[in-house]
Amino acid sequence: MASRKPVIRWCKQCRKVPAYGTYDYCSRGCATAAAGANLGRDSSFSPAGFISNVWETIKSAEVVWPEDSPSTAYSVTCKNCRSHPSTPGFEFCSRKCGQEYARAHRSAPSSPMSNRPSGSHSSRMSSDSIPAGFTRSPIPPVDPKSSAARSSAECLMCRTVPKMSGSQFCSDGCKKNAHKEAPLLLEVYSWDPKFYDIANQFATTWKEESRPPPVMRVYKIVNSKKVEDAYEDYKKAVEKQGKFSARGKAPGNENRRWHGTERKCNIGDSPENLTPCNSSQCFVCCILRMSYDVKLSTTGWFGKGIYTTATSSGSNEYVGRSPPGSNCRAMFLNRVVVGNAYILNKQQESLKGPPKGFDSVIANADQSQGLAYDELVVYKNEAIRASWLVIYG
Repeated sequence: MASRKPVIRWCKQCRKVPAYGTYDYCSRGCATAAAGANLGRDSSFSPAGFISNVWETIKSAEVVWPEDSPSTAYSVTCKNCRSHPSTPGFEFCSRKCGQEYARAHRSAPSSPMSNRPSGSHSSRMSSDSIPAGFTRSPIPPVDPKSSAARSSAECLMCRTVPKMSGSQFCSDGCKKNAHKEAPLLLEVYSWDPKFYDIANQFATTWKEESRPPPVMRVYKIVNSKKVEDAYEDYKKAVEKQGKFSARGKAPGNENRRWHGTERKCNIGDSPENLTPCNSSQCFVCCILRMSYDVKLSTTGWFGKGIYTTATSSGSNEYVGRSPPGSNCRAMFLNRVVVGNAYILNKQQESLKGPPKGFDSVIANADQSQGLAYDELVVYKNEAIRASWLVIYG
């Protein structure tokens, strides 16, 4: 019996391009046009004329920018198809047009890495240095909590189209390409809602009397697929055993926790310096290159494990001084599979793992016991992954 061919769902507005994913339209431009059409209530209303007039008005309008932002207006018409309006803040109307333009204008490199600066990921890190064939339209400074910021957050890999929901990438293709180049640092720009999310967590969990230092840069850490798969497999196993999702928690009772350690180089100080060094004494770069390793950890109050905390100022105590030539410090924000946590309030340096039936150890802050801030300890490499590198003053 012959298999049925897939049915193509065409865009309800232009009727020329397949609809994107589960949406009714191929692009935000067509969705905008359709919304405009719905405003008409009489037979004399022309959707095409309405949209044309709107965009002609925008083209001829004088855009007033804040003093500290570029005095350049948005690209209005899609740079590829030249027929649909571009997505605000981008040069293309859709992911399809962005990919078509990239294929047409990016010369084929002699090797997968030949079009990248030697020893640097800056071709994808800096706002002034982006993939060949693209000129990113400027996005004006906005309140990170506003809907404008949420709609303008771009894929951290291609920097051309918005992210997928719940992801830092626009597509599985960009995600796969990032894993191929791992370990990789991708800068999160200050207008991205994720920047606000992480900077806010850093500030609100700073428990010292002094004001929290400013967050200067945030980088997404892309681990290799092998490293990520090991973490995801462990999380699934813990979730299957504990069924945390049914209790309203994240799968595997996953949490975000800080980890501070020494940095001997200036990685992260600028988007041009994102390649991990090879020094065995630069623990930041060791974690970036190889992830966490319990064998290399020192024995703490709760045994030989990997220590994290919900308190950014507590983690800061292990960061140490800024390396020579730098006025910045670096800290990891990690995903940690907490699972079923065993609660401790006293030192137990002999621990090599949590008691049977538990997945981690949590020690709550207790001044009477000399514990100034909380600790979360895991004893398996696959229970923790560095997700974000935060550079602060």
